[in-house]
Amino acid sequence: MAEGKDQKGFLKKFGKWAPIVGGAWIVLNIVLPLALLRVPAVQSFLVSVGDKLPFHVPGIG
Repeated sequence: MAEGKDQKGFLKKFGKWAPIVGGAWIVLNIVLPLALLRVPAVQSFLVSVGDKLPFHVPGIG
């Protein structure tokens, strides 16, 4: 019974904001970087930065 009360209190406390925070985290950390990588200007910038590095990074170029 005590576990049910704790869990219900937790869900009641964070139930409203949890989907919003979770959705924002997914958008900021997964969707936005993948969307930016599809922009040609961002791709050319990353290639130019990769060419200017003073060391070799495996998997780039």
